[in-house]
Amino acid sequence: MIFNRLFVLPLILLFGTPALAQEGIPEFSPPLDIPLILSGNFAEMRRNHFHTGIDIKTQGVEGQNVRAAAEGYVSRVAISPWGYGKALYIDHPNGYTTVYAHLSSLSAKIDSVVRAEQYRTESFRVDFAPDPPIPVERQELIALSGNSGSSGGPHLHFEIRRTADSRPQNPLLFNFDVADNIPPRLRGVRFHPLTDTSLVDGQTEAKSYVLTGGNGKYRMRAAAPVKTYGAVGFSLHALDFLDGAPNKCGIYSLKLEVEGETVCRQQFDELDFAVSRHINCYKDYGAFRRNGWHYHKSFIEPGNGLEMIYPEIAPDSGRVFFPEKGIRQAKYTSTDAYGNTSVLEFAFETLDAPDAPLPAPEPYDAYFYRGRPNSFEYGDELQLEMPANALYNDLKFKFGREMPTAQSLSPYFSLHNDFEPLDKAITVKISMADIPEPLREKVVGARYAAAGAPAWVPGEPDGDYFAMTVKDFGRFTLMADSTPPTLTPNRYSSGGALSDRSVLGFSVKDDRSGIKTYEARLNGKWMLLEYEPKKNLLFAEVGKSGFKKGQNTLEITVTDHCGNAVTRSFNYTY
Repeated sequence: MIFNRLFVLPLILLFGTPALAQEGIPEFSPPLDIPLILSGNFAEMRRNHFHTGIDIKTQGVEGQNVRAAAEGYVSRVAISPWGYGKALYIDHPNGYTTVYAHLSSLSAKIDSVVRAEQYRTESFRVDFAPDPPIPVERQELIALSGNSGSSGGPHLHFEIRRTADSRPQNPLLFNFDVADNIPPRLRGVRFHPLTDTSLVDGQTEAKSYVLTGGNGKYRMRAAAPVKTYGAVGFSLHALDFLDGAPNKCGIYSLKLEVEGETVCRQQFDELDFAVSRHINCYKDYGAFRRNGWHYHKSFIEPGNGLEMIYPEIAPDSGRVFFPEKGIRQAKYTSTDAYGNTSVLEFAFETLDAPDAPLPAPEPYDAYFYRGRPNSFEYGDELQLEMPANALYNDLKFKFGREMPTAQSLSPYFSLHNDFEPLDKAITVKISMADIPEPLREKVVGARYAAAGAPAWVPGEPDGDYFAMTVKDFGRFTLMADSTPPTLTPNRYSSGGALSDRSVLGFSVKDDRSGIKTYEARLNGKWMLLEYEPKKNLLFAEVGKSGFKKGQNTLEITVTDHCGNAVTRSFNYTY
């Protein structure tokens, strides 16, 4: 037998406690006063990244007390309408940094420093290291929980990072009081042909097979063993659940054995932000994009830089190849951070000759090499530029062109498909030669995925081209955006009497290129407005905003990515 294997160290699980619980792990206090019930855990698979912390439920509301997990000092504050929203970073003497994200508000001593920075830079969005650092004690109230940034509901996102290199560590290995007595649930196993001449049940495409079972024991529903020819790889659709919540979470470790030999094992003790996007070649990206399925590959693609999750990586990286005909026994073992284990045992048949005609090679328009810069042109209409290592594998690139429509300013160009992931940004340039000069400054790109509405892509002129920087393939065209955003005051915000307790709110929307900037000036001076994109809302607390006694004028300007702007003035009595 010829068998490509990944040599690994033995896995030791301490049941009932986190898998790596041991002496010497620093003690952290819980960051909330309420029980720690999770809606998300470490290394859970998300779009374009692994989850780097734990999401703690806040009983469906904002405003829960958030406390420092240990003594230290606030080393960084990041405030943004997107991502982590309002976030605090605390460095601790034990060599770790804790992160608290999606906050609704900060404690008074931190908030005063942040507002000073926002007014200094005249920007709601700030990311800075307080100077001097702000000291905090263990269990000190530092913030209130919220739903800010790219959060899907009220919760606290909590991380532990190693301060020296900022690598996120698995918080469930730090002895927090989190209940988990549920083993991972296994949903499907997938067979992947790994060469142009490999077959799975007579096909050259990857195939999924449904699993049946529960309570930690699973088997394939298919009655007959799957037939394989040539080199193949395997992946497993696995999810974990914790006590007290229905949320789908990520597994902690996974091991694949074939004929008693370990093929591949991965374990999520830590992650690295520098290669976080490599999740797209770790998981079955196509299955994830089409169905949201969480398939963990047990083979390592050429562009996979996630060395930290593999105890040891062999050159052949989990590929399985038997030249002889025979029935092979395989076993998947999946565990969570508390030692709960699920096992899938299955058989497959290897063939010594193809059981179906090998298909003719599919045509393609260009061959792109992973480790080199690549480019593609279509006459003088389109240019595509890709840096080296933008791909995870070599690619047989396919291109398509469709005529313009009544709503587009250019033809539609299909650049491969959005089921092929990219690691680095590529540049797409579409000619504006046929677009009238006055309209060129209103051009915006539109990218269509396989389904859904277009995503609007800002760009900039590059000679006679409109250049866009994107991290996804898809179908591209140019359109115009000549309509300014809308700015509408909410109830009681259009004018009139105010008090310290008043909150001003303004609905702001843009139909195409999106909001780029906004600015508020109170009596001619810059005023802080917070932006909540999920609610299309600009808002301000009157008591903190510098209103003067008597008459006040507030002027707000909102601008989109094509330079269209709206300005409105409001008069208030304070």
